[in-house]
Amino acid sequence: MKTNRVSHVPFTQRVGRYHSHMLQAKLSTPVNPIFRYNLQPYYARQQQWTTELSDSLSRLYRFSSDLEKSSRELIAAGKDNEAGPDIEQLHERTHSIVSNYNRLQQFLEEKADTLTTQKLDTFAQVAKDAEEILQSFGIKLLPDGQLEMDDENWLESVQTRYADYTNTMESVAQAFRAGTLGLQSKPLGSFSRYYEEAMALHPYIASSSSSLQYQHVAKTGLYVNERW
Repeated sequence: MKTNRVSHVPFTQRVGRYHSHMLQAKLSTPVNPIFRYNLQPYYARQQQWTTELSDSLSRLYRFSSDLEKSSRELIAAGKDNEAGPDIEQLHERTHSIVSNYNRLQQFLEEKADTLTTQKLDTFAQVAKDAEEILQSFGIKLLPDGQLEMDDENWLESVQTRYADYTNTMESVAQAFRAGTLGLQSKPLGSFSRYYEEAMALHPYIASSSSSLQYQHVAKTGLYVNERW
């Protein structure tokens, strides 16, 4: 089989041609390569990113655990009071679950740029699925996804429909617990937006430089040097 001939261009000719192109581009001198520069700002930025991500994942675990705990306590309150309803205790624990749910939702809204919130919409979906019946007990789902509790309406509804309320809230609380346990059964890092971008089929679509450093080296074999 005949192969194509490979020609070699002498180094001096290549340099001369390079200078010619530079003159045509109206540049007085060639671009000097950078042989060294200070990497400290880069490492400082990477450390800041790592700290922020670690803090976000830690708070995600804590807030979801608080919601799971208040859900468990609400279920226990309904079962402990078969002999007679303790309205005050039930009211307190209902407030707790509403408060912890709202805190988690507010946190997810604040961290939408850091966490893949579409993977964490289980809790909001639980509230949305129970929206109609919760509203009948004075617990309203607001447009921003948070819950608002009307104490007067709640008390009146629970006093007249105690069994319906405990059954409803037990179902909601169990769904919240399942969402928390499902979240905590996975590596928390998988809920990071940087992780999702790094593992994408097209890693160069990453919107943040930190994502490029997360796992792109292993995926593409290339290391990107950046200066801040």
